[in-house]
Amino acid sequence: MIKLIAGLGNPGARYENTRHNVGFLAIDRLLKDSPAKSERMLHSALIFETEKYGMLCKPLRFMNHSGGPIAAVCREFEVNPEELLIVYDDFALELGLIRVRARGTSGGHNGLESIIEKFGTTHIPRVRLGIKTPQMDNWVDFVLSEFTRAEKREVAEMIDLCCDVVSVILEKGITAGMNQFNKKQKLVE
Repeated sequence: MIKLIAGLGNPGARYENTRHNVGFLAIDRLLKDSPAKSERMLHSALIFETEKYGMLCKPLRFMNHSGGPIAAVCREFEVNPEELLIVYDDFALELGLIRVRARGTSGGHNGLESIIEKFGTTHIPRVRLGIKTPQMDNWVDFVLSEFTRAEKREVAEMIDLCCDVVSVILEKGITAGMNQFNKKQKLVE
């Protein structure tokens, strides 16, 4: 059972609309669907209590250090790694695609690597949101760039679908989420 949903991103207005912040965008979209009953800062993370999705989290350290705040929040609320759901960008997945995993390596994602390092396990459920496009040259510059006007519609649809993914995972479990959404194709062709 998932007790905490954490979206990964970088704090500050400079990074607000970048590809690396789709985890934060997903948390914002979940909050639009189920507004926070309470909000507070705890261990360098914003914590939101919602009726529909339970506890949501935005760690407010830079991406490469996401593990510290998330691990501290999990200790505070007695959340085990398998009860945590991480939502984050993945430049290995084509823009608009979503993949659900119960566990696995970081795949080169420094935010997820930081979390795995803090928990000492790869058994952490996650929702990967695809950001890859043919224009990706240097991945560092790419993930810190903003979506183009043409890409924003596809990103919005992916974030909307992420709400459905999270709902299925909460209601039926991570395996149901994988079975239902890992087979889906892109929404926009």
